[in-house]
Amino acid sequence: MSLDISKFRGSSKVADLSKAVKFETCDGKSEDWRDWLSGHVFIVAPYHRKDDLHLFSGEGVIIDFNLKCDGGKIKVRSQKLTTWDSFWHQVQLSLGKLLPKAFFPARIGLLGVSEIANTGVVNMDGRLILTADAGRYWEVEPDTLETATPIGYFDEHIVSVPLSFFPMVSNTAHPFYDRDTKELISCELKAKPRPGKLFTDMISAVYITKWDGNNKKSKDPHNKGIRHWELEGTILDGSPHTAIVTEKVVMIPDMPFQMGLSTLLGLKIPLQKSYHKTQIYLVDREELKDSVDKVPSRLLTFEGDSYHFLCNYHHREGKINLVAVQQATISLTEAIEPDDVRHFNGERYQDRNYHGVPWMFAFDPGVLRKVEIEEKDARLVTEEAFYHPGWFSTMLHTADSRELYTTTGYSAIYQVYAGYYRDLICRRQYLSFRDRRNRILQDKELPQQDLPSVLAKVPLNCNWDDLSDKIKTETEQNPDTPVAEIGKELLDFYICPEGYVLDSVQFIPQGEGYIFATILNLGDRNSPDEAWLFAANCLQDGPIAKLDLPINFGFTLHSEYFDSISQRTTKYNVSRFKSAMRSLVKVPYEYIFNQRNDILNRKVN
Repeated sequence: MSLDISKFRGSSKVADLSKAVKFETCDGKSEDWRDWLSGHVFIVAPYHRKDDLHLFSGEGVIIDFNLKCDGGKIKVRSQKLTTWDSFWHQVQLSLGKLLPKAFFPARIGLLGVSEIANTGVVNMDGRLILTADAGRYWEVEPDTLETATPIGYFDEHIVSVPLSFFPMVSNTAHPFYDRDTKELISCELKAKPRPGKLFTDMISAVYITKWDGNNKKSKDPHNKGIRHWELEGTILDGSPHTAIVTEKVVMIPDMPFQMGLSTLLGLKIPLQKSYHKTQIYLVDREELKDSVDKVPSRLLTFEGDSYHFLCNYHHREGKINLVAVQQATISLTEAIEPDDVRHFNGERYQDRNYHGVPWMFAFDPGVLRKVEIEEKDARLVTEEAFYHPGWFSTMLHTADSRELYTTTGYSAIYQVYAGYYRDLICRRQYLSFRDRRNRILQDKELPQQDLPSVLAKVPLNCNWDDLSDKIKTETEQNPDTPVAEIGKELLDFYICPEGYVLDSVQFIPQGEGYIFATILNLGDRNSPDEAWLFAANCLQDGPIAKLDLPINFGFTLHSEYFDSISQRTTKYNVSRFKSAMRSLVKVPYEYIFNQRNDILNRKVN
């Protein structure tokens, strides 16, 4: 089918949206949820400007869905953040004509790096924090959606690349807020050129970062601000993207989001191939003491290319249980460019809307890998992999947040598969991943037609290897059944109609549970974006309600549920002007005038 790729881009994200919109209950479905469903779902999306190339470019837009119905309607609000990104956009428009057209989301300039905060959402005891993999986190007023403050002065962070007023702070889009210790746990990176590849590739030293939500006060031992611990002898080839935290350990993955100066500057020099397995560094939380600045780590390795994780907070019998979301043939740091051609027919991408769409649509089935880890020695005890031959492109997932802190842990993962679209697989992407060791299908087995987007509930209490084998056998025995529909007697899942793509997804922890998902209709240029509501225990019946959104938000990213919101009461604030001045004075001086050994051993107070 013909895809309307322009639907990925939010063409009408206004700064002031506050509208009541009607939830249309689907025929034959229950309506009693209206009487008691409440709370807020916050979803973040990138703000797309006319000349932004990469789909993830632009500072964050925060979207608030108030689920409490009033007269059969709910209220949807939207507000664009005001970080430094819009400022850089204006300053660098003229300079952009002199530089290569970079397709990476971060806006790089002579004075520094913009901060986008457009990827993740964190509920920090009612405080609304927006995140990204590059740049400081930013706090937003939950009741007004106004941008409140960046988190930390630049010299309070580990500086990854020291660029004048606005240096790069590389971290993770998915920090973990521990409600028991009241700490936001994250990681930050210090970039170094890879030996022998000075300008084309980077490696990174790793620091675990904790923030207590307060400004640091030297005379108050309870307000310690932002603190860092270096993982001794630990180097990442890629990016963490996620800090995985349990009651006893912090785990930092080394994921295939590779970055180098060539990528940042838009130069087409290939990076070194990333390792074909998942690597995770484990650090005991009891090692994170105020009296030390370096801590030891243990390395764990298992099969597959991992991008996201679902991890139980409590250990069971000394073992860590987590699920890795994997996909072997995608790269979010690469995107379709004007010189690219469609892999399957060799035609150029004439439509400019394709340019900047990341390689997030795979030509291989997605994989969920369930692993059990012996915590003491970081030993892999068991691993099981689930894949479905008709479900491609693992995207976002969700789970019942009420189960996180229970002793039994999560019971299921709700996984979005975006689908398989032949037009969105470019030749350069195929050549990069054709020999990938983790591929499931051979070239001759690639589907000859597009495959739909799927929302699936995969229970954790069954053997995933056996489940995969049963689905494979059923596929072989039923060659005339559409491959995406195989397994209806084994799993609860919903297949989207042609042209519809599942986007952001959020579990609503009320009653038996609901799944709230945003939907893009790529098959109809005139259709509005939608949001659908599913009963979490019966996905196969389809959405129980649908919502036509008042504006086109385009491609959205991660989300978070708040049971209620209120006015921000914390006095935490970081002055933007003072932040830039402190950065200008402290950070470049170290890198320009200090001895190299002093620079590499920089301590952040």
